[in-house]
Amino acid sequence: MYDTDNKRFENNDEVNRMKKTVWIDIINPSHPLFFNSIINDLSKDNEIEITLRNRGETIKLAKQLLINGKIIGSDYENPIQKTLSIFTRTLNLSIKVPYFDIALSFENPMSVAVSKIRMKKSILMLDNDLKFKIKRNFIQSMESYIKKKADYVMVPEVCRDLFSKHVKRDKLLTYDGYKEDIYISEYIQDPFFKDKIPFSDYFVIRPEAFASFYVKSNESLVSPIIKALTDIGENIVLLPRDKSDKRFLGGSNVYIPREPLNGLDLIKHSKGVLTGSGTMAREAAIMSKNSASFFPNNNLLSVDMSLIEKGRMIHSRNVKILIDHITKNQIGIFKRDSKKVKNDVINILRDLISD
Repeated sequence: MYDTDNKRFENNDEVNRMKKTVWIDIINPSHPLFFNSIINDLSKDNEIEITLRNRGETIKLAKQLLINGKIIGSDYENPIQKTLSIFTRTLNLSIKVPYFDIALSFENPMSVAVSKIRMKKSILMLDNDLKFKIKRNFIQSMESYIKKKADYVMVPEVCRDLFSKHVKRDKLLTYDGYKEDIYISEYIQDPFFKDKIPFSDYFVIRPEAFASFYVKSNESLVSPIIKALTDIGENIVLLPRDKSDKRFLGGSNVYIPREPLNGLDLIKHSKGVLTGSGTMAREAAIMSKNSASFFPNNNLLSVDMSLIEKGRMIHSRNVKILIDHITKNQIGIFKRDSKKVKNDVINILRDLISD
């Protein structure tokens, strides 16, 4: 029974029946931070079921944020193992994931596929329109095909034009901002963070994501970037993607954290960020830090192009250009209403879940 005076349900069973169960599948290291604030908001009105994939720092970062879920499957560097793992994990998810009403995921075809198998609705959040433009192999094409089968696809407004060529208009929803706004809006500095880093000042380097299907090149710029920075006496915090990236470690000026650290804390206290991928470059740009991407392709994501056009970051495969920008350029404050972006996204998600 609903109490009109106190605006609450007196019968808890009735409340539980009205709640929806949202399944969230966390598969990449950037996902725990991204989904953390979303989970906090959606859990007020819904039951949340979580699964995770063992990839890079994903599990450790999730535990640090007190995100608990069932670990199902791993990712691999070897292309054959990587391909097989996608199929086997999708099958395992379809069997092992408990009941859910709607699936919510980011850049995750496995979640969409399981939703179709279970005959449930799915919300897929995307910002990587490059995956639809670059046809590298059968698996990449299959992933894109499955993503288009999601019931709802949510993307930043700057991506609308390209995604509208691949996703039906009635499925496509947009928000004015970047996915990084969602969790940056709630960022609170760790007052003890500097005790975790052996340098008073440093640059952050994140290698290229060569294991991703949509990355064509395999020539890394990490070693020459490290050399160029250490030659001028700069310190570096290196964030490896996998074990093989530890080959870049050398000298007292380069530090690899023993445990995963909050990337936003790392950025906040850094002199700038150089990354072979996009997320950390966008985080740095939004947080008004010098930001440079050395993504191994001249075709860039629409979200990256948007920030480059705003003068918030650069992209180059020329080491001298990267070092000149990151050490000399001061981009100034980037005025953002990240809280509004987050609230808009949460409101859209609530409407879709309750529909």
